[in-house]
Amino acid sequence: MVRGTRELRRLLREAVDLRTLDVEGFRHWLAQQLPYWELDPAFVQRAGIRELRRAHPELLALEDTFRRSTAADEASSHGARLREVEEELLRTGKAIAGLGAALERSALEKQPDLKAKLAAFQTRQQELRREQEALTQASPARREWLRVRGELERLRSRLGLERAEADLSELLLRQGRRSGNMGGSFEQQALALTWNTLVPDLVGKAGDTARLRVLTGVGLGAARTELDQLLIRRPRHPEQPVEVLALVEVKRNLNDLAHGFRRRQENLAWFTGDARHYDPPEYRTRYFRSGHFDREAVHEQDGERFVFSRDSFRRFRREPGPGVFLRRLYFITREGTLDGVSASALSRIRHRVATDEGLQLQSEAALRELLRWCQSLAEPLEAPDMLRLYCSVPGRARQVLVVAR
Repeated sequence: MVRGTRELRRLLREAVDLRTLDVEGFRHWLAQQLPYWELDPAFVQRAGIRELRRAHPELLALEDTFRRSTAADEASSHGARLREVEEELLRTGKAIAGLGAALERSALEKQPDLKAKLAAFQTRQQELRREQEALTQASPARREWLRVRGELERLRSRLGLERAEADLSELLLRQGRRSGNMGGSFEQQALALTWNTLVPDLVGKAGDTARLRVLTGVGLGAARTELDQLLIRRPRHPEQPVEVLALVEVKRNLNDLAHGFRRRQENLAWFTGDARHYDPPEYRTRYFRSGHFDREAVHEQDGERFVFSRDSFRRFRREPGPGVFLRRLYFITREGTLDGVSASALSRIRHRVATDEGLQLQSEAALRELLRWCQSLAEPLEAPDMLRLYCSVPGRARQVLVVAR
């Protein structure tokens, strides 16, 4: 783990900020990214689907025909009722499946009632199917739509596109599971860092830690607040409000720091009652009906109750110069390259490069258009700007902890 002004400035020097690149710099950035992206099976699969589609213009033409036939079907005199019938058929099918499963595991005395309900739904399903058939026969637009859809499905199957898309879905599902596991692992690592590094910073190595707790996933019944960690000191009397010593935001990706920073600035304004910097209707819930933090709230963890009030956040103050909350707002993240846009924006860029059938990276005009689009994804404040803020106030840079990969 590293931190401090020198380390943050090193990360800033090594940044490749997409917001400031020209076309040539962007071309170089893409050339560096592609080898890494191509290690991702999902990127490779998407690119393979793109090339398959490019190689078969008849597929694109048929998809265009299908879009037109869909619009014609929806605009036809029978279109609205056909959609209603289809939706009711879907609901009826789910009810039949649910009742069938319930019947298998139900007690004998409950079976007659379940059978009667099942029979009623089955009768309704038959009626809907007859109506659907009659409406289809009366609608040339629907019959044309069914013909084109069947032709498109057969072509997709013959080209292997259905199989390729199913494989991509499976890859994404597996990646999602792995990402969830990795997230949990990093959160545990961050929790240990808070105890081993931040607690000594705030209370001293010989300080009294008996009443300290690190709370996780704190929401307090408010909207727009899901705090990764709060380091708090318990009061001497259990029903009194706690004292918040630090708010810790945990981000696996360095480029996501600014998103967390922006949200926590708004949250801290809400916790401290600075109504100029948050929109009360967005914070209105059943518990906080006014949209303000105007009453005590409770967080429960490990069998303990922790009471919070506005006074719990009295240690948080805006910095005189930048006018933002920095003191006691900590970040824990991982080593990486600052790109000037968030991880989700980078994911969108990677997705477009893999899937855009019209994109020709050899074309300067296409590259310029792609660069403009990438730069449009940036927020007014991104991770490099946030790190510069922390470097601008003495001592604050130590509040960003960067873990080696």
